[in-house]
Amino acid sequence: MISLVKKPPQDAAPSPTADEDPPKLRAPSRLERALAHHLDLVWRVLRRAGLTQADAEDAAQDVFWVFSRRLADVPDAAERAFLISTALRVAADRRRAKWYSVGLALDFELEAADAPLPDEALDRRRAQALLDGALEHLSAAERAVFVLTELEEMTRPEVARTLEISEGTVASRLLRARTRFHAALKRLCARPRRRT
Repeated sequence: MISLVKKPPQDAAPSPTADEDPPKLRAPSRLERALAHHLDLVWRVLRRAGLTQADAEDAAQDVFWVFSRRLADVPDAAERAFLISTALRVAADRRRAKWYSVGLALDFELEAADAPLPDEALDRRRAQALLDGALEHLSAAERAVFVLTELEEMTRPEVARTLEISEGTVASRLLRARTRFHAALKRLCARPRRRT
């Protein structure tokens, strides 16, 4: 009698049973790991480099696209520095390509679950506008050093390696940036508020 059930070949691997371990998940790629570890940092650098929230989201994609194309060229130890310097270049390119002003309309969409009280939201918007306005008064070189040291809390040697400049240059740019930032902040705070 002919059997209708096809037998597996002798050298074929047996199919897994319910008692066996499920197949292992593949390990995340280097790009996926970089996204998981550095996306927030890249986005913050882009925002502090003068981009709107929407532009920063688009620019972050550009930064990681550049990184994906250069994976073989970027040593693991230099990954963070590469992403930050690429973010600064992408932000500078976008700022040149698009007109930005101190009175930039900022996008402050808040998720309903995390939405602060109206007074808190207003205070955040004012603080954000003051920060962005004061940063606008810095040159691109001063802004990069200021954002990385003061806002991202990187050390001077880390900033020097990231921006490929000497620590002395970092220190002098930071001093100028702090002076200009505080002067701009003082001027912005002294302006009378418009009623809405």
